[in-house]
Amino acid sequence: MNVKLKKILGVLVSCALAGAVLAGCGTSGDTNKSSGDNKPVKLGMLTNMNMSEQQHAAAMKEAGQRGGFPANMLFDITYYNNLNSMQMGLESKSIDEMSTYQCVADYLMARNDKFTQTDFKKVKLEDGFCAAMRDDDKELLEEVNKAITSMKDDGTLDKLIQEYIKNVKAGEEPPAVPLENVEGRRILKVAVTGDLPPIDLVLANGKPAGFNTAVLAEIGKRLQRNIEIVQVDSGARAAALSSKNVDVIFWAVVPEDKFNIRPADFDRPKGVATTVPYYKDEIVHIAVKK
Repeated sequence: MNVKLKKILGVLVSCALAGAVLAGCGTSGDTNKSSGDNKPVKLGMLTNMNMSEQQHAAAMKEAGQRGGFPANMLFDITYYNNLNSMQMGLESKSIDEMSTYQCVADYLMARNDKFTQTDFKKVKLEDGFCAAMRDDDKELLEEVNKAITSMKDDGTLDKLIQEYIKNVKAGEEPPAVPLENVEGRRILKVAVTGDLPPIDLVLANGKPAGFNTAVLAEIGKRLQRNIEIVQVDSGARAAALSSKNVDVIFWAVVPEDKFNIRPADFDRPKGVATTVPYYKDEIVHIAVKK
């Protein structure tokens, strides 16, 4: 083989090796890294009420080993008690990605052009949003279930989803929602995070707003109860309920995906009951653009 031919073959081999290396590299916002890259993605997530960070990460890893869920999606999970601190963690690079819902991701990306959505949505995980109350409040559970079911049946929930989630213009806040206060009615104390716009929101002026408040206002009318909002962090929801500082948590979530990644009670501690879901959304991940 002459020297010229050897040089050509050497260049071709070098190009092939470089291509293989580039093909194995992940990109910003690409959760599904190469099969050879087993380094976990640092993932931020709002605090679950009945599953630790380690348990959640292990459940996702085990789901990958079962198949159907990409086995190379490995996560090192950090819980945050509110959305604002999780965004700060993302921007400071304490975490690589944050887990949230599609409507929340759309809301955040409209306000911060540094954020981008990863390809995690391809996994198609979904959560159902429920109200939660103490297990021994069976009458209240039945009443709230009845109200939610009737709101589904008569189209009220669909209208509220359209008005307070789908029709919220990019960059705008969901509107404040007045809550009836009728003299003589019993008070229903409801814990909200106010920190998951446009689903759950308390405005800077302290006024409750957005979808959850609109749903609560309608439930209050149907139950003939005055709704009193109590704002708590995500991690304080269970304590607020067990201590009887509130009667209801609005919201808790139940898994609605086909992979059975998390147990049904991952966000429902012992002694807590959940209603039928009043809203469902897909789980997505957000990263900072590079």
